[in-house]
Amino acid sequence: MRACVLLIGLASLAVGLAACTAPVDPRHLDVALTRSGAGYDVSGRYGPGWSEGDVRGEVERRCRAQSLNLRRFVSLQYAEGRGTGFSAYCGRSG
Repeated sequence: MRACVLLIGLASLAVGLAACTAPVDPRHLDVALTRSGAGYDVSGRYGPGWSEGDVRGEVERRCRAQSLNLRRFVSLQYAEGRGTGFSAYCGRSG
């Protein structure tokens, strides 16, 4: 009896985990700017429909909208169900 309950519990957990790791929408792009001194720290994630160059260009556009320049851009590791992460910094040239 206990073994059956344990197996049912494990099966439910496996179904729940499978639902959490659904593929990320290829068109997904999430960008967050956070004030940091005279500039902005930028972080986010993107789906497989975006290239790193496309994302970098979008971040550069958002930096210019703040009258700043993209000073650093780093791609992070791809995570199943979440996409590829990145971090960047927008600041003044100089």
